[in-house]
Amino acid sequence: MSLPEYAGPRADMTVYRWSERSLTGRGDVGPVTTSLDRDALLRWNSRIENMVWATQDHPGDTTPGFVYVRYEDEAAVLRKLPVRDPHGRSGSTLTHVLTGPAAGVDLHLALAACRSDWDDWLPPRARQSALLGGHAGPGHDAGRLPPVPLGNVRRLLLEQEPLLDALDAAAEDLPDALLARLAEALMAEPGTPLTVIGSPVPGEVVVHALAGLLGRVLAGGWTFATREENDGAKDLPRFVFVRGDGAGVPHTGRRRIDATADAGPGGPLRDQAARLIAFRRRRGPDALTRLLPAQPLASSAQVADWVTRHQVAPGVMSDVTSLLEAAPHGDLSPEEDAYLRNPAAVPRVQMELRRMSEGHLARLLTTWRTRGTATPSLRHLLREMYVEALHRCFDAAVHGGTSELEGVLAAGPPDGRLVQEVLDHRMELAGRRGEPFDVLPMFRAAGRIGIPVAELDDLTDVLVDRLATADLLGEVDRISRVAPAQARALLARCARRRGSSRQRRDPFDVLRRTRFLADAVDRMAPHAPRQAVDLYRLLLSCTVGDSPGQREVLAVLEAAGHSPSPALLRALLDTCRRGRAQDLVAGVVVEQYFREHLPGTPYDGEHGAPSPRDPWH
Repeated sequence: MSLPEYAGPRADMTVYRWSERSLTGRGDVGPVTTSLDRDALLRWNSRIENMVWATQDHPGDTTPGFVYVRYEDEAAVLRKLPVRDPHGRSGSTLTHVLTGPAAGVDLHLALAACRSDWDDWLPPRARQSALLGGHAGPGHDAGRLPPVPLGNVRRLLLEQEPLLDALDAAAEDLPDALLARLAEALMAEPGTPLTVIGSPVPGEVVVHALAGLLGRVLAGGWTFATREENDGAKDLPRFVFVRGDGAGVPHTGRRRIDATADAGPGGPLRDQAARLIAFRRRRGPDALTRLLPAQPLASSAQVADWVTRHQVAPGVMSDVTSLLEAAPHGDLSPEEDAYLRNPAAVPRVQMELRRMSEGHLARLLTTWRTRGTATPSLRHLLREMYVEALHRCFDAAVHGGTSELEGVLAAGPPDGRLVQEVLDHRMELAGRRGEPFDVLPMFRAAGRIGIPVAELDDLTDVLVDRLATADLLGEVDRISRVAPAQARALLARCARRRGSSRQRRDPFDVLRRTRFLADAVDRMAPHAPRQAVDLYRLLLSCTVGDSPGQREVLAVLEAAGHSPSPALLRALLDTCRRGRAQDLVAGVVVEQYFREHLPGTPYDGEHGAPSPRDPWH
């Protein structure tokens, strides 16, 4: 097919074959056509001219070999096809070289290209069918090729065609024992070049499997050559594959694994490599992603330490998240089940839950709740999921938002005692840090989750028991601005608390600063005088008790300001003891009445003459 015009990043194509005189001025095999400029062609030719030859396994065998190399921010993929030269002699090559930015010509594209029919996306004059089919006219090779639209090629090879999926399927034929030998070799010597002799599956399949297993674990590049005569050429890629009767060249500094020979005893990392392979095949690539080190590992000591840290129990090489996902489906080995049942696993489970996204936790919690009967011995872990979900909901509520976990919890609300434990923990933590504890958003979140009203009332009582009265009155003032009904309920519970006069001193300071919560009472009982009187009675009960004496009455009147609320005076008159205390209140009531109805008299405060009953004189 012909690729459409594309304005994004481009790559270049160069064709190598036998000619009397190549673009570099030499005979024999060399570049005969390209989209590169002169300088770029010479730069790339100096890098790859020793790699363009194709392997000849058997007469008539035209299976191509592939090479992937990188040089800093540039990369190339070579497709090498064994052909005969114009004189009919075997041993020649037709090699296509795709060069471009390494970010675009990456390992995924290189592996997919190994499974692609290049004629689907090559410029028409560079296609194998044109070059070998006798359609090229005189001087055809010398013509300049157009650049390759790299973005379109990536979409074709990585999205439209399931080429990487085909590699996944092919990797199933790679024996685990051989994969373990290769993985052990890489883990023991990260970055060391490796030659594989006589691989039972194509080289790109082996590289795909190894890269999926260790590509983001180990340091070192993932360049490869899938089909070479030997491993003695200059500057070969990191991974080189030669046929079973191929020869390794001595003193190249490469490590060799002969797939046709007996494996022999494994090294200290063989078992770990096998466990890692089994884990990835059983749990999928996402599970391994969660085990990745912060930086690629560059030594066998680092690898051994990484493996040890991720062996959470004997025979269990995994991240706990994958175990939590598998448990409701009964997909645990005996070792994994025993590990999760052990109370010692709970801190690790809690850590994994904290790392999860909300969506992931929501799906996990739903699965456990609906299939939890399949794992009765692990029900304690469902509790940990509820705890983490509650913390997420409360965190979102405190910051003025909501969590998607609220809907999940509402479908199966947790026990009120568990909610109380979470709130207790948050209150204790806030106290240790000296931070304010904003209870209203959490109570609202608990209501949306579906916690029954009776259990919310119990939680309010817990709050009253845990917080100082001064703090609670501050909460009443703040909550009344957004939720008057909840503020009234909290105040009623505050009034049940009984304490000494010393314990009431701080709360009284709060009321002095707020004129006995006059604004809060107006918000909690708008246009409702009787209810306002009841609220002031509760405030008096919190601060001066149910029978205040003369000293307490004077303090209340001072805190209430120059013009105390009539509702406060009514409440104070009803609660104070008879005698001097009650007379003081009555005097202020009379003064306030005359100040309102007889302006211009000494009672209105304009002439400076105090009332005989003025408590401040």
